[in-house]
Amino acid sequence: MRQSLGPEISPNQFGFMLDKGTRNAIFTLSMHMERCIEMQKDLHLWFIDYSKAFDKMRHVEMFRMLDKLDNDGKDLRVIRNLYWDQTASVRTEGEHNDFKSIKRGVR
Repeated sequence: MRQSLGPEISPNQFGFMLDKGTRNAIFTLSMHMERCIEMQKDLHLWFIDYSKAFDKMRHVEMFRMLDKLDNDGKDLRVIRNLYWDQTASVRTEGEHNDFKSIKRGVR
């Protein structure tokens, strides 16, 4: 899947990419900050919390997007099986409520 998804991922993407982890992002950011200090230029940063976006991703939409990419059918079956018939229940004070179907969120 990494080969077929590679062209879809921005070269600026950090995390979950080979040789592009958090340490690399921090190093790149510090280099930019040092350079701006040397050149006496302003640096503006925005930090975006994507956690809510991933919580709201609909499984049907995700599968539709994965189908459009040139992925091996076996990989898609494995991913679909991860999401197949998911249910959850909330336990409060030792008691469970009714199980509900999960149709959103990324694992």
